[in-house]
Amino acid sequence: MLGKWLKNSGLSLLVFSVSIGFSQRTDTLKIFAKEEMLTSLQSFSSIEITVDSSNFSSLDELLEQNSPVYLKNYGQGQLATLSIRGNGASQTQLFWNGFKMNSPTLGQTDLSLIPSFFISELELNYSGGSSVNGSGGIGGSLDLSNKLNWKKGLHGSYEKQFGSFLNSTSRYQLSFGTKKLYQQFKFLTKKGENNFSFPNSSKLNNPVDNQINNKLWQWGGQYEFGYIINENNIIQATAVYFDSWREIPPIIGGVSNQETQEDKAIRSFISWKSYQKKFKSDFRVSFFNEKLNFTDSVSSIFSEVSVKTYQAQHRMSFKLFKAFDVETSLQNSYAEANSTGFEELKTRNEAGAYVKISKTLNKGYYEVFGRQELIDDDFSPFVFGGGFVYNPFKNWIKLKGNISSNYRVPTLNDLYWAEGGNVDLLPENGWSGEFGLVLNSGSKTKAKDGRGYLIESTYSLSTFINQTENWIQWVPTDFGYWSPTNVKQIENKGVEAQIDWQYYSKKTNIKTKLFYTYTHSRNKDFLIEDDERANRIPVYIPTHKANAYFSYSRNKFTAFYSQIYNGKVFIDESNSTYLPHYFPANTGLSYSNKLKNINYKIGGRIKNVFNEPYQVVANRPIPGRNYSINVTLSF
Repeated sequence: MLGKWLKNSGLSLLVFSVSIGFSQRTDTLKIFAKEEMLTSLQSFSSIEITVDSSNFSSLDELLEQNSPVYLKNYGQGQLATLSIRGNGASQTQLFWNGFKMNSPTLGQTDLSLIPSFFISELELNYSGGSSVNGSGGIGGSLDLSNKLNWKKGLHGSYEKQFGSFLNSTSRYQLSFGTKKLYQQFKFLTKKGENNFSFPNSSKLNNPVDNQINNKLWQWGGQYEFGYIINENNIIQATAVYFDSWREIPPIIGGVSNQETQEDKAIRSFISWKSYQKKFKSDFRVSFFNEKLNFTDSVSSIFSEVSVKTYQAQHRMSFKLFKAFDVETSLQNSYAEANSTGFEELKTRNEAGAYVKISKTLNKGYYEVFGRQELIDDDFSPFVFGGGFVYNPFKNWIKLKGNISSNYRVPTLNDLYWAEGGNVDLLPENGWSGEFGLVLNSGSKTKAKDGRGYLIESTYSLSTFINQTENWIQWVPTDFGYWSPTNVKQIENKGVEAQIDWQYYSKKTNIKTKLFYTYTHSRNKDFLIEDDERANRIPVYIPTHKANAYFSYSRNKFTAFYSQIYNGKVFIDESNSTYLPHYFPANTGLSYSNKLKNINYKIGGRIKNVFNEPYQVVANRPIPGRNYSINVTLSF
């Protein structure tokens, strides 16, 4: 089995070896050491988010503050998934340093199991923009990366946060760098009782109850390594171990069965990047080992899942005929899955090839791409697309447009679950299109005494449409169990608006971000005899979603305020029951200074400032107003 993966990966290794053989020397390695071959499609919408190493925000909080996506959160410390432009969590792909993270069994990723402390940058790609790294991102993708922050000498930090409901987080970081070698260690622990109070709507007069069976314990470590072989080649490696144990609380009005879930994950990769005069090359391999153990002793349910994934990829970029920019990649992934829901070991091998050709013009840019994959012994649908960027006034105004196809294969659970699996499922497939306008403006002054300011602003407006056929959904059968079926066609279309405004001066920094998304999502044709749900809104898809973020820094103080608006969502296919809109706000204040050779930062936060009672998922309460304080020491 592993041999099959190695055989398919051999072509990538051969191409890489040839690339190194024709290498030429250059003096640009210092730049290359900080950049990545994991590029994006420029004509497709994307949002880049830099993670502040001293910020205690979780991954889902960072996304809600800096993008218009919908986060489906099951409660404090519980499952959190991502939805983009009306598509579900399974139609959203997560990539870690270019490697697919979505579970081959479940088809999605729990964001609560990915500490932002172990990530340096996030990039949110919409629809076809996700095809750069792989298939399956019908709605889009979230790309997580670890970029080397190369610093000479010894550096370290200690961070501690205390919060409501006996929550606490400890983080340690130590790095050492020389001219050619860089190493960084990170360690994290997090725990909490999460016994917050909430109005119990299942009882008369909605009395206040405390959440039960909701403890959390997490810990993990990360090691990053960089070595400059010569001025043209660099080796980079990252290894992460993360262990999470949590209790699963009952729904409102339910009885606790004392359920628990333990997740353990090892993720690692090593890459060899070569920066030449005529091309760039990046060859990398990875190994993931992930385990899940769910226990419900009252119902005698003991579920175990173990997945090992081996991945390899080779990327190149070069000039063609001195006119076109070409990016190529060869990828292969082999997964082995053991599950109590399977009768035997299940495997999946995915091999793929990708190419993008682009050209920069005097007032514009255009690109076309294609991806072909072989899933086990079957060729997948060919994925293709393209787009343009037009700059009529020197980047002051941009017009962007694109169109692309995409698909998603059924998960191993969909195909092989012992009671209900359906090996006759068809892949989900569809297409998407987008057209947008971006305005950039700025002003700059400089007074005679050296004081001055800089104002930068960006305004963007995009329209999008996405259609997906053969949507896979688990439905009840006449035999008393559920089974996945290609159920329907879904159409998502809408409008996204974004405003970024920043003010800089010697002592003051002001940032404002505003996002709004209108999504018209509808169930279209059904493949089974059920026309009553046609033209209904899919469950847990908000029509209106908005958020605002404001920060003000003056001298050594920084304050922020964020507000989220999530419109009502239906929780049944007939659209007869819904969760009302919610409007929570968060705020915080921090102070930074230096004492001799030690930098320190002290801060505090208030979440759900107005103590709003709301639910993101039906009968899963969210904490009311809660507090946290944190301190960071670094050298």
